[in-house]
Amino acid sequence: MFKQKIYIFLLLLIGIVSSSVAQRDTTLTREVEVTKAFKPTISDANKINDMPRIEEAEHQIPKFNYSISSQPILNAFSVNALKAATIDNKQKKDTGYGLIRAGVGNYNKPYGEFFFNNLNSKKSIFGIHAKHLSSHGKIKLDGGNKVDAPFSNNEAEVYYKHDFNKTVLSVDVDYSHDGFNYYGYPEKAIPSILLEDNQQITYQGAKQAFSKGGINIGLKNPVAEIDDPVFNFNLNYHYFGAKTEQTEHFGEFKVDFQKPFDTGTLLGDVGAVFVQSDGIYNQSLNEPGKRQQTWLFAKPAYFYGGKMADIQVGFNAWFVMDADMDALAKVTPNVRVNFRPVKDVIKLYAGIDGNYINNNYSKIAYENPFVDPTHDVTNSFEKLHFYGGIDGKFSSKTNFKIGVDYSMIDDQQFYYLNEYYYPEPSANPNPLIVNNTFDVLYDNINLLKLNVEIFHTSSEKLNLLLSGNYYAYTLNEQEEAWNKPDWDATLSIDYKITEQLSVGADVYLIGGRKALILESTSQFIGSSAFNNKIIKSYNLDVAFDLNVNANYQITQKFAAFGQLNNFGFQQYQRWLGYPVQSFNALVGVSYAF
Repeated sequence: MFKQKIYIFLLLLIGIVSSSVAQRDTTLTREVEVTKAFKPTISDANKINDMPRIEEAEHQIPKFNYSISSQPILNAFSVNALKAATIDNKQKKDTGYGLIRAGVGNYNKPYGEFFFNNLNSKKSIFGIHAKHLSSHGKIKLDGGNKVDAPFSNNEAEVYYKHDFNKTVLSVDVDYSHDGFNYYGYPEKAIPSILLEDNQQITYQGAKQAFSKGGINIGLKNPVAEIDDPVFNFNLNYHYFGAKTEQTEHFGEFKVDFQKPFDTGTLLGDVGAVFVQSDGIYNQSLNEPGKRQQTWLFAKPAYFYGGKMADIQVGFNAWFVMDADMDALAKVTPNVRVNFRPVKDVIKLYAGIDGNYINNNYSKIAYENPFVDPTHDVTNSFEKLHFYGGIDGKFSSKTNFKIGVDYSMIDDQQFYYLNEYYYPEPSANPNPLIVNNTFDVLYDNINLLKLNVEIFHTSSEKLNLLLSGNYYAYTLNEQEEAWNKPDWDATLSIDYKITEQLSVGADVYLIGGRKALILESTSQFIGSSAFNNKIIKSYNLDVAFDLNVNANYQITQKFAAFGQLNNFGFQQYQRWLGYPVQSFNALVGVSYAF
């Protein structure tokens, strides 16, 4: 059966490739923004990129991960990055200072974005970026209800970079505000009791908003080789707040360094993390309150090798102090071997490591925004991660990668919905209610992942990326890996028809998933109550998302763009009860100044 699935999957992708060469968009309705706004980077420590050349949008290849971060509904537009021109000895062109983009779409969707970038000198660059995208449409649920499903995404960012010959100092201050509704309800019509004004039974129809502001300061040598001495540091802080009155302070300081010796290079990555969340339900104390943790980590290793082969040997260690629990320590190996039998053509690699994963409040909130807002999720421990694969080239224009990963993970979180009979004195029988915010359960799992990627480019006119992943879960207690797909795939195509017109397509596929509802019942024997859970499993269909895009450069300063998203007209559910917007379009213009 596995071989048959693979063959069918490959045939489907080949058919999509042959029929989609002239199509592209940048958005998957799983609500991950796959491209970010233009932010100049210093690609060489001895020279800095010039101002952005305002010509046409450059497609950035999206990355897809099986633990998908979802937003309430389709984020129908992601602005492509602008490519910066490198300074050379030729006469400079007037590349301008920035770009303004504006557009509108169905589902009552306005869009606007502003970029400003300025080279203060040959060694520094300063920029501002701001964006607004919102939607005020309705979505029809499986139970027949047509509900308001608005969202609003707002971003603001100021950044500065300065080149100190071999190191680059960067300062970034950013703020984001994302608003949405808990609009979903699974399978059945929404019970009338949840449609009453100001009901306090569940979060049905309630508004939520995430606000996050922070600062990042870093010093990094972007061109250092393995035998160069290096000292980099990064300081990051953010404050997160939710409309439902949860807050988080998160701070991290880390240093990574390289110290070369005659026989090899000593590598190090050390630092500390402080995280405090308030307004949650503390799982350790089993009561409302806050959580505070301090993390210390160290990842030393020693690198030895030459042009054909090399090896890195070390370990990863974490020491975590929790205000409500005993301190704990975690250690994993960190070993990697690389072998290059043919230089610049093929590389074989293998290794073993692990990771202690900080499931802090904002991380979980963005991973599944429909989780219970009082959540307090246990940290996950990837105690062993084995990996290996091949990187290579079929030709000078075609690269490929084949990888295998096997992880042993403790306390992997899974999301589910809770169902219960609401004690309503005036109703007989009492109404059966589903909380449409997700709770969390855990299991110790083994995860096998197979990955294949192919990238092809041709004469600066055609870029093609094909990526596919297969996942196999071995679970200790749970019947299914709830809400996790058993495979996913991505196909991205860019094609430049003329100097003025470029088109493209993105195709995203997410395999079938199992979703869970636990129905709670109470049985009374004498004066004692016994709670039982009835497991209800639901199938989430394969998600197929086709997006196409076109950009036409009218003049050197004016351009027009259009995007057709979810062109497959599939109103699939990423999370049970929360369908995304169906087909939607956005058109607009841009002006360079």
